[in-house]
Amino acid sequence: MCNSLIGLETGIIKDENFVIPWDSVIRNPVWDHDHDLKTAFKNSTVWYYQELSRRVGGQQMKYWIDKANYGNTDTSGGIDQFWLTGGLRVSPEQQIDFLRRFRDNKLPFSQHSVDIVKNIMITKDTLNYVLRGKTGWGGHGDKDVGWYVGYIETKGQVYYFSNSVQIDSKTLNDVNRAILFDNSRIDIVYKILEEFSLINE
Repeated sequence: MCNSLIGLETGIIKDENFVIPWDSVIRNPVWDHDHDLKTAFKNSTVWYYQELSRRVGGQQMKYWIDKANYGNTDTSGGIDQFWLTGGLRVSPEQQIDFLRRFRDNKLPFSQHSVDIVKNIMITKDTLNYVLRGKTGWGGHGDKDVGWYVGYIETKGQVYYFSNSVQIDSKTLNDVNRAILFDNSRIDIVYKILEEFSLINE
């Protein structure tokens, strides 16, 4: 979310249709083609956001991370790695705080930038609710950390969620375990939303 907002605010990205050409490095079939902001956001296309961050540059990135007060605001570890394996740390509570400010238009970004990200963040739009969410995945030491954060608007109310799951990195060599870990980020949240009758799946 924050990378997308910064890319838009700095003018590096013009809108949700802004394409960055694929760098031809083979990673996985979902990532291995040109992406615009919409598809990169949906698929968490890491190379897109790494290239975006390089274009933004370290000085501007640090300025906006500080201004948005995102997590511990530490951008050490490389302009294209700080949120993956670098110094940035964000707690579930900090994610909720960021989401509240995002939803309430209290972040230091223009309405144009915020509206674009709010739009591409919609994962389900039904007669009864609108669900916005974003996955994330990073590595810290010998742990992989998965995220699913967002909020649901239903019946005039807003409910925020921030799910963080961890696993020993070495166990992800098992493909089935990796898939289970990947899916668990969202599945856990959906089960809780169902338990509270906020969604019906």
